[in-house]
Amino acid sequence: MASPDFRDSFSRVLLHNNPGASATEPNLQAALAESVSNPGGLLRAGLVLSAAARHGLDSSRAEQLACALEYWHQASLILDDLPCMDDAERRRGLPCLHRTHGEATAVLAALALINRAYSLVQHAFSADSAEVRQTACDLVDHALGAAGILGGQAWDLRFGSATRAPREIGRIACRKTGALVWLALSLPLLSSGAWQEEQRSLRALSVYWALTYQGMDDLLDLAAVGRESGKTAGRDSALHRPNLSIAFGVPDARRRIERLLGQAELLVLALSSRNMKWTYLADWHERLFTSRYRLLIAA
Repeated sequence: MASPDFRDSFSRVLLHNNPGASATEPNLQAALAESVSNPGGLLRAGLVLSAAARHGLDSSRAEQLACALEYWHQASLILDDLPCMDDAERRRGLPCLHRTHGEATAVLAALALINRAYSLVQHAFSADSAEVRQTACDLVDHALGAAGILGGQAWDLRFGSATRAPREIGRIACRKTGALVWLALSLPLLSSGAWQEEQRSLRALSVYWALTYQGMDDLLDLAAVGRESGKTAGRDSALHRPNLSIAFGVPDARRRIERLLGQAELLVLALSSRNMKWTYLADWHERLFTSRYRLLIAA
């Protein structure tokens, strides 16, 4: 997803803002360093920085927001992988944090990343109006709380004993995956008028992208291609977790992904036609979703 140059440069940003200071307990410090040194695709950071460049947010504030989004994402993965959740062995090609540093330290590392992310967002908006700061606070609270990631995880855990209705799979994906995509699209725009003008379109795009991304991830998990995905595969089937390919079957899941890709493409083209500042969304859509899906179905 991210180019090698961007990955290297932004990895330095993640390390610079790392909450593991020199006085931190050594095991926790090592866990934090290991966590931020293996950042993954950096989709959310890239979206934040692209939006900031087009809509006039200065680079230092943009880096703070991008770093916060990646810390929240990383914390969610650490918690998802725990034995009480998915009981995963690998993440991003390496052993999960709880397997190298213990469950308790993994939980503490996730909390440290969450705490630092809140602080970074507060600093990023410290010079803005009270209205902008409140909007940012409300967006973050909704995205990360019971209506967002936490609620999505709770429904995810309950899915195996519930009705397993296919529509619930989409709702869970929107909460778990869509929440941070929505923040990545919206937070860097709050200081401009762009978010107020296009927030409904951006919200819809975050839903399309979240469902597309999760649908592709579900195909990978069902195929159990652990090396390709970089994480423990086959967990959805083993744990009776929501998976579009299991619920609909692979052919129908692929058709659903193709419809979502088309809906998202129409939306980003409409945004770009209204204002050229939005063309970065079409670039991201092609690079992260259309191209990735071509590779996925060719595999």
